[in-house]
Amino acid sequence: MEAVIVDKQAMKLIGLATNVTLYDVQQNKITIKLASNFLERRPEVKNCIHEREVFGISTDPEDYNPETDPFEFFIGVEVSSDENMPEGMVFREIPANTYALFTFKGPAENAGAVHAYLYSTWLKQSGYELSGLYNIEIYDERNHGPESDESITDICFPVRKK
Repeated sequence: MEAVIVDKQAMKLIGLATNVTLYDVQQNKITIKLASNFLERRPEVKNCIHEREVFGISTDPEDYNPETDPFEFFIGVEVSSDENMPEGMVFREIPANTYALFTFKGPAENAGAVHAYLYSTWLKQSGYELSGLYNIEIYDERNHGPESDESITDICFPVRKK
């Protein structure tokens, strides 16, 4: 599994968010349900920058324990501003950063293998360390839905040189 180091500009996003546990994601498909809800409501977001990109952002609390701790999952689109935000949606800003970008194929659950590789191997061998408590999944025209074997998804982890 290869990583590409990329620099991304700051982003303003509008979408939906919920707090979930890893169990909720894996067993109850909470993030897939939230994504479906957002995609139905996406036309309500009027100041979208890229029509074909949707971002899923997972933000961990300090000292995150995946066995028990909830984290925030946000799904939304990049916007030019937070004006005219649809009712019930939230605004998030992601700072400019350097990222380790991994690409995986298949259903959303395959993201777990990327996380496992990042923590077990890549961070130990790369000369980089994490610089934030979040990651960004990018769903674009290569993504055919969270359960498709043909989906291609990018996932970015904020990093800095050790």
